[in-house]
Amino acid sequence: MSILITDWGNFDEVLPVAMKYQVGMELLEFAVPENLENNTSMIEELQKEVSAIPVLGLHGPFTDLVPASRDPLVRHVTRTRFQQGYDLARTLGASHYILHSGYIPKTYPREVWLQNSLDFWLGFLADKPGVDMIHIENVYEDDYSTLQELVDRVNQELQGEWLSICVDIGHVHANSSKTLPDWIKGLGNRIHYTHIHNNNGVLDDHWKLDKGEINVDEVLNLLSKYAPSAHWTIETSVEDLEPSLVWLHDRGYL
Repeated sequence: MSILITDWGNFDEVLPVAMKYQVGMELLEFAVPENLENNTSMIEELQKEVSAIPVLGLHGPFTDLVPASRDPLVRHVTRTRFQQGYDLARTLGASHYILHSGYIPKTYPREVWLQNSLDFWLGFLADKPGVDMIHIENVYEDDYSTLQELVDRVNQELQGEWLSICVDIGHVHANSSKTLPDWIKGLGNRIHYTHIHNNNGVLDDHWKLDKGEINVDEVLNLLSKYAPSAHWTIETSVEDLEPSLVWLHDRGYL
């Protein structure tokens, strides 16, 4: 297990915090569609700095992208953007690439969403090396079972661990009727990556770890038990990253 912090696209501001605590970083620069093109100078600057980071992740693009869409043009755009992010992750030496499921509640019957998603991911992963790099993140899912079945079916078809789950605990708390213990116990070792932050159960606030309704101590204990190899990324606001790292340090996680 490694601990990372998100940079929210503010690499220069967050890098000193990562170096101070010797934690990894998840880059959000390329979640912004405009940064996926004409980005040579940005890539060159990042390449000079990222070699000092112990563990590097890259959050892929997600705006308006729907892997399970019925529309082939939407699927084409989604695959193009996901591929651009993947290529950048490889260029920068990232070992983790995080992508949203694109699930939109009540727009598709469960089996239609699942089959469309399966077809998309099998196609996207077909030319990728079978390494544990790509993690699919929950956002608006009410139940973990669709992601569970999707990951199991993809990996069964491809005969390896090609796809795993990034559990975003704030998204679960704000958007799911199931509890975080339900999600963590239900998904178990399918969870290889996490986003850790807090909220009040209504909005995706990205508060620091000790502010909000989520019992983060309980969550981390459950992750340690049921998903011991999962990496933890602190996805609070930039100003709350260091207080959250101090909170982890005080509890023996750092």
